Amino acid sequence: MFQIDQKTKDCSKISLTEAWDPLDISVQEWSDRKPARQHETWVGVYTLKDCYPVQETYARNSSVTTSTRFFNLQLGISDPDVFTPPSTCQSARPERMSESGC
Repeated sequence: MFQIDQKTKDCSKISLTEAWDPLDISVQEWSDRKPARQHETWVGVYTLKDCYPVQETYARNSSVTTSTRFFNLQLGISDPDVFTPPSTCQSARPERMSESGC
């Protein structure tokens, strides 16, 4: 995984500490319950056809909830190069992810 500073383009290569989760969503609603999120809840709602995001709700505790709704979605990616790490990442050395990053 790469961590890229968008201003300086400095790049760090971070070793994953858990198996990669490809987020294969097989149903319309999905929630995230992982050991690192013992006091948080995340729920995503997606369309059945093509799995477009409709709403995400994140609850940190009883007084903090964030809800995001998605509108006017368009099929496709206008610039697929945004997923290509910059050339500065070619020489990045692997680092361990800090435990406090959650």
